[in-house]
Amino acid sequence: MIAPMRLEFSADAWAWGACAVLAAAAAWHAARSRAGKGLVTLRLLAALCAALALLNPAVDLRRGVLKKPTLLILVDAGHSMVAPSGWGKSSRLQEALRWLAAHRARIQAAARPRVLALSDGAREIGWSDLASLSAGDAAFDPENALPQAQDAALAWPEPPSRAWLLSDGVTDKAPPKDALSGLGSPLDVLAAGKEPRGAGLSLADVRPPDFAFLHRRFAISFTLKAWGLAGRRVYVSLYKISPDGKARTLASSTDLDPDKGFAILASSLSAVAQNLGEESFMLEARAQGGDARGLSSVKHIQVQVIRQKYRIMFLAGRPSPEYVFLREFLKSDPNREVVSFVILRNPGRMVPIPDNELSLIPFPEQEIFTQDLPQFDLFILENFSPARFFLPDAYLASLRDYVAKGGALLIIGGENAFNVGGYRGTPLEDLLPAKLSAAAPDFVPGLFKAEPVDDSHPLINLYGSAARSRAVWAALPDLDGYARLDSVRAGTMVLAVDPAEKTANGAPLPVIAVRPYGRGKVMMITTDSTWRWRLGGARNLETADFYQRFWSRAVEYLSGSLDLSKVQFVPLPRPLPDEEPLEVTLRVFDAQFRPAPVADASVSVVWNKPGGRKQPLTAQAAGPGLYRLRLTGIPAGAQSLSASVFFRAKPWGRARLNFFWSPGASATPMDRAWLEEAAQDGGGTYSNLRNADAEKLLAKLPPPKLVAETAQRLHPFESPWFLALAGAIFALEIFLRRMKGHA
Repeated sequence: MIAPMRLEFSADAWAWGACAVLAAAAAWHAARSRAGKGLVTLRLLAALCAALALLNPAVDLRRGVLKKPTLLILVDAGHSMVAPSGWGKSSRLQEALRWLAAHRARIQAAARPRVLALSDGAREIGWSDLASLSAGDAAFDPENALPQAQDAALAWPEPPSRAWLLSDGVTDKAPPKDALSGLGSPLDVLAAGKEPRGAGLSLADVRPPDFAFLHRRFAISFTLKAWGLAGRRVYVSLYKISPDGKARTLASSTDLDPDKGFAILASSLSAVAQNLGEESFMLEARAQGGDARGLSSVKHIQVQVIRQKYRIMFLAGRPSPEYVFLREFLKSDPNREVVSFVILRNPGRMVPIPDNELSLIPFPEQEIFTQDLPQFDLFILENFSPARFFLPDAYLASLRDYVAKGGALLIIGGENAFNVGGYRGTPLEDLLPAKLSAAAPDFVPGLFKAEPVDDSHPLINLYGSAARSRAVWAALPDLDGYARLDSVRAGTMVLAVDPAEKTANGAPLPVIAVRPYGRGKVMMITTDSTWRWRLGGARNLETADFYQRFWSRAVEYLSGSLDLSKVQFVPLPRPLPDEEPLEVTLRVFDAQFRPAPVADASVSVVWNKPGGRKQPLTAQAAGPGLYRLRLTGIPAGAQSLSASVFFRAKPWGRARLNFFWSPGASATPMDRAWLEEAAQDGGGTYSNLRNADAEKLLAKLPPPKLVAETAQRLHPFESPWFLALAGAIFALEIFLRRMKGHA
């Protein structure tokens, strides 16, 4: 039974307090008054009118109505919903919206619908917005979207009695059971899209690291989507692609066994970064007996390899100032990891004491030249004689192969090097930038000044200006001792010479020379007296920092860091995915190739679209030296991204990324297994939109309830008529009291 009328009070506390005082005064007066009951009644009625004027209650005129249950409609607007539904040319999202539009009248007759669009989050939209709803850039993320939908539903005055989810189920995350069961109502799932037929594989969400550290292991994670392969084992292999296009197997995973009609399997494979710069890999998934079409999937991956530290092997033939000063300098930078050995005892000198009783450590030539060699970025031989240790040519050949594969070798001369050291006729001689002289010994002591040759080379132009750099070179202290040389090899770049001496063929005698060998570099310094640049150069303010500048630049040059830009786009996968958004990563490094702090870098990116159109983009910082770009609405054709970076208010570098875009839609099929699991966890039913019965789904809703509804709200106690009535009662009471002679 619904009361037709109800008073509703909304007065403040002060009004209630005033009424309480008024009521107490009226009761006290009624108890002590000598007037008759009529006059007392008039006085109490007047007090009541005053109290009603203070409280000003509203009068609700009510009626009974049938209240419909709330229906929560969740529409997947993730990017996969742009894919063809399989039922004509419409997309999965269009198919879902068309179904809702066709049954709109029935839905609104049976329930009060509230619609939320889901992607990486949840947002409420109205029925009028459904017609213009489009798939977003982000993929459907149930772990974020469904809890947000749960929070929104719980905040409504009337929680939903039932929920519908219209989705294709394409996601790499499992249905969140807590969010599904926490909606407070059963969830019916309506599948958008045609169920896949036959068998197939798809590698999706392949995630290589933004960069890998040289000589360190890194992981490539991926998601494998398989349908129609229940009971058939799937093999996933990771290949390294060499510059000549050859593939070498690095790792394999054979424990993937789809156990459903549609399965999503997450895994990862790892590899070791072996070369600085860009490395190419290939990920291949193949089903058992996968020679048939559609039973394999391939993804090409590019990984940018950078240094975590420079790893340096330093072998010195004897203790010397050159060894002491250079080793101290190399170890002064925490970004350099130096392993050094200095020969303190000539192995040719016989000592009548067993080696194990001496304090000297035996020279570990086997470990250095065979086992540990590939782990180093730079190998230094300083005044070192392989002949004194009877090193076999196989060890020196291993060093030659190390350089050919991309390693760096620095050879510093001295009285124990070159001819005396037994370089002639060995694989080590093949590496030298110059041919050795036939004279033995070939080391000549004496002071001389190194004169630079190529002012543009980074090892000569150390101060940003050719004129200033040459002036500093001229002011350096003399060096002591050099090696005779026969001639310079083809491809060698001579950086500094002894102008007073000549080679056997009459050319200026090289003191510093570099040459490429295979994929690596070799640098030769014919004297072991560069320590004089530090010790003697410290007396002159102009040359005081030359030693540090020269050797820092030499390490960077030999290890390849100078060849790398400090502003780099992470290479895009090949082939390029045909679905948006396209995610691009930009990396910015400091002078030591460490991630540059975000606070010190200013990044600007321009999108160069087909037809000459340009669009500035905002790069979102995702961590030190790491910036993300998400491209949507990409036109077809060749285009590029141009990045310009200022670091600590100085121009730091530019980078350009070219790509060709061919738009398309995701071919990932609708995931029935995911949708059925979501329906089970949500306590509802599963059906496909093509055969979904709206009447049966709406019949699961509770019937409408009879509830009271305010038809009209009145405020009679603030009207002039009520105030006039109250005044008339007060006047009548005063008149009658005077007539009867009461005070």
